[in-house]
Amino acid sequence: MRSSKKDADAVEAENMSARSAHRDFLRRFLHDLATPLSAVSLHLEAADRRVKRGADPSESLGVARAEIARAFDLFDRGRELLLFEPSSEESVAFDDLVLSAVSGSGAGGAKVEGRTGGFVRADRRALADALSAVLINALEASSAGAVSVAVARSDGGLEVRVENPGRLPAGDPESLFSPRVAAPGKAWGMGLARARLLCAASGGTVRVEQSGDRVATTVRVPEDRP
Repeated sequence: MRSSKKDADAVEAENMSARSAHRDFLRRFLHDLATPLSAVSLHLEAADRRVKRGADPSESLGVARAEIARAFDLFDRGRELLLFEPSSEESVAFDDLVLSAVSGSGAGGAKVEGRTGGFVRADRRALADALSAVLINALEASSAGAVSVAVARSDGGLEVRVENPGRLPAGDPESLFSPRVAAPGKAWGMGLARARLLCAASGGTVRVEQSGDRVATTVRVPEDRP
């Protein structure tokens, strides 16, 4: 049985993790939201110049409308995550949650290596959503080869490691956590930003690293011990 002090320390650590993730997401979200809004301004100015020259402004207005739609879509997605609060927490079998996420994400052909036998205290739906986001990101980023999934214990926590063929962006791998990032050929979306924010609600983390010719994404959550 854990002591009250250890329980309190664990809760405070989870709260700090969640606050840090929210700050990081908000910073990136506002930066990304400024991009389509700036484009709207530029194309409206271009449309105005065309009108003054007696030219057709339709092309510029069309681009501006598309960027406005983009901005609203990003705002709606980001608002949902920023306002997210765990509805209810329960002790969830980690291995079963990973297996369910693999099956539901379209990565059903991937075999989950290892077994932890551990439990995590979390909002089941939110953590499942985070795991699915990581798996879907790996599938969409893979141009060839299979996605691999492995679970393990690590430093008092439980981990799932998802690998896919590919290379991290040069210079700033953290850019993958931008709300507006997209896999090649895919529409931009929340992806790993969503996964990181939802995991943080359970005191968890999401990190990416290069592993040979593969990209490894690791989700780590604290183990719930009686």
